Amino acid sequence: MAREIRETPILFGEDARRFLARMEERHPEPPEVRARIQRNYELVKKAYEEGMREKRAREEANGGVDPCFRQV
Repeated sequence: MAREIRETPILFGEDARRFLARMEERHPEPPEVRARIQRNYELVKKAYEEGMREKRAREEANGGVDPCFRQV
């Protein structure tokens, strides 16, 4: 059984000021990193769409039931 999640601590004083200052800082990502993330996203999206296309084809061929997945 999982342990109970502890309550988030509340920051006071210098810790709170440091936290707020750090949250205000911006760390823009370089264009190369953004391009890599976008390429990876497009690749995953394409793979998902291809998988769904195959799944729909299997369902259509088997009367609405995909034999590759157990029906619950």
